[in-house]
Amino acid sequence: MLCTRHTLRTALCVLPTAVLVTASLAMAPARAAASLPAHWCAVNGEEAPPGAKVTGTPGPDTILCEGDVENVIVWGGGGDDNIRVKGLVVDASVLGGEGADTIQVNNLYPRNGDSMVRGGGGNDTIITALVAGTAEHGATVHGDHGDDKITTGAVQGQPGTYQRGGGQVFGNDGNDVIHTSAVDLGGRVVGGSENDIIEPKAVGAESSGTIQGGPGEDTVQGQQGKVLTIGPGWALVDGGPGTDKCKVKHASTGDRIRSSIASCT
Repeated sequence: MLCTRHTLRTALCVLPTAVLVTASLAMAPARAAASLPAHWCAVNGEEAPPGAKVTGTPGPDTILCEGDVENVIVWGGGGDDNIRVKGLVVDASVLGGEGADTIQVNNLYPRNGDSMVRGGGGNDTIITALVAGTAEHGATVHGDHGDDKITTGAVQGQPGTYQRGGGQVFGNDGNDVIHTSAVDLGGRVVGGSENDIIEPKAVGAESSGTIQGGPGEDTVQGQQGKVLTIGPGWALVDGGPGTDKCKVKHASTGDRIRSSIASCT
């Protein structure tokens, strides 16, 4: 079929537009699909249904997750729960809820969001491996209310705006006992209120690290009550308000000291 001059002109006008639209679609960056929860967890021996939340009962529960948990909330609910995650905590939260809970997880690994462990109310026991975050995405451990026992591996990562993000451990309220490996590369440990015991393996050995006792009569010392050596990086040990006892010494001497000790007897 022959095209008239009017029809041909129209075709010539439409063709570049179509080419531009096609080119724009080709150049647009592909969006990564959000990861779906792919965990395997069991609550009291019964497999948990797939979804973004694994929930315990109002009573004491045993929650077991094999492998990593990603983009999911694991919540014990009420009662004295035993929660065990054998893999990484990737952009996920493990929450004990009310009760004297025992929570054990592997590395906290924030990738596109935050990774968190919280004990909730009650005297909780929390055990984690590496707690490493970035200024944008935090890896944090909270004891919350109660006299908590927290044991972690290295705590690393400089917090960002308003001290959020990074790698951080908080005892929060109660008489807490916190044991960590090296606190470095911007990592921070905060005892919180009341009388806390904080025992890191090292602080600021390579770069920088912070220990803050918070209000109360706190004790900051090395593991098993030994003298804690801080630095030679930009380490800070601050006992905070109250009469605090610190068994701490600088790694460097003289004008080479870059670490700081404050509010300690």
